[in-house]
Amino acid sequence: MASPYPPQRPPQPGPQPGPPPQSRPPVQPQGRPPRQLPVQPEGRPPRQLPVQPEGRPPRQLPVQPEGRPPRQPPVQPRGRPPQPAHHPEQPYRQPQSRPQSRRDRKRAEFHQRERAKQARWAANRWAVPYRTDGPKVTFGVIWFVAIIGASLLALSNDNPRMAAIGVATVTAVVAGLAGLQTGFSWFPRLSVTRTWTASVAAVMALLGLIGPWGVPLGVLLAIFALGGYVMIYRGHRRSALELFDVLARSAIPVGLAAASMGALASRNLPAFVALVMLVSAYEVGDYLVGSGSSNAIEGPLAGIIGLGVVAFFLFLIEPEPFSSESTMMFSVATAVSCVLGQYAASGLLPRGAAWAPALRRLDSYLLAAPLWLLLLVLLPDAH
Repeated sequence: MASPYPPQRPPQPGPQPGPPPQSRPPVQPQGRPPRQLPVQPEGRPPRQLPVQPEGRPPRQLPVQPEGRPPRQPPVQPRGRPPQPAHHPEQPYRQPQSRPQSRRDRKRAEFHQRERAKQARWAANRWAVPYRTDGPKVTFGVIWFVAIIGASLLALSNDNPRMAAIGVATVTAVVAGLAGLQTGFSWFPRLSVTRTWTASVAAVMALLGLIGPWGVPLGVLLAIFALGGYVMIYRGHRRSALELFDVLARSAIPVGLAAASMGALASRNLPAFVALVMLVSAYEVGDYLVGSGSSNAIEGPLAGIIGLGVVAFFLFLIEPEPFSSESTMMFSVATAVSCVLGQYAASGLLPRGAAWAPALRRLDSYLLAAPLWLLLLVLLPDAH
């Protein structure tokens, strides 16, 4: 009977396989100490592996959703060489950012200058801020057109009374807003108080229609009105003297300037037009240069230069109420009054950078308009 298993082959002649070679121990590099195993500090128990809390299923590895292809590694863009790996012996270098464009650099420089100006205004009690947000130039043009338009309309009709009415109406509105905003900077939570200061300033401005004598009359009425308010209203935490001081700051200076402008227009209209031209030239130069300057000198200096240009024009044409000597005298007085009036407006506020755009519209007239009216009344032969 044949065997179901295949017959075994006889051993073939040749080298027989020997025992497996023994593995060699790793060779320690020369000059490097042998690696020591970490030794367990005495008194510290051995570290235990975290135990799975009872009742909590074991944490499962995230499963690739069906139908979603596996995530592919990022592909190196064409034309860009691969970034070399960081070598531990080389110092690490920050990756270079993309160079900024010219527009980005200008924007960054502009914001840096704005932050520097805001910090300078906040640190100075007598700061004169040049705010560029909002339609400041538009309001300035409207103010100039309204004042000059009322004056030219009166000159065309040969009726100075009409100019006084138009000027007093425009200045009364601005003076009322200035009193309201100045009162708001002192009394942000007392609407009755700031409304009272706005009303007193507007009434003082309207009294300029009477003429030069309406200005002191308005000052006396304002003192009595503010004093009566201090005696009647008892809701303030300040003393009566402190309250009257703040109310007078908010109402009387702007009302005095607006009333002087109206009285000057009713008494001598060409002189009023010359005053508006000189002050407007100062304000244009001061704002255009001062809004972009990093110091508080360049703006007023540019304003004085602009005022000098208009003064030279008036010196050449010699308007009817002035001579060449009086033109220079009034121009110099206007330049000094405009600079000091801006700082006087800062003194009326709790801080120079407080928000009061209507007060800043009249700050150059705070000293210039009463001074012109006083010179024309006391020195009738000065022109």
